[in-house]
Amino acid sequence: MPDAFARMMKDSGFAYETTASIRKFKCPYCQFEFSLVYARTFACQGCSEAVMGCPKVRCAKCDTEFYMNETPYINTKEQQKFMADHIANIVDDYRKSYGFSNTK
Repeated sequence: MPDAFARMMKDSGFAYETTASIRKFKCPYCQFEFSLVYARTFACQGCSEAVMGCPKVRCAKCDTEFYMNETPYINTKEQQKFMADHIANIVDDYRKSYGFSNTK
């Protein structure tokens, strides 16, 4: 495994081959390719659920919201929760590094 992220994902039930795809995938509606971090940062900006482990993702192009487990790489509710929490922590850390606080 080349990085800690891939090791952590594997430990949480994701296959190594899919970790890159989880970071970038296509919207099931418009086929726009984006990362979950990008979606949380831009498409979900201003939504309080984005930093509280929301199991949904919003496409930054077509503005459609869907559950993460509707993607081909997140198959169980446990994987969905793990990714939601993981993405929330990334966004939270980013906001804190710039002096913003969240109401968790």
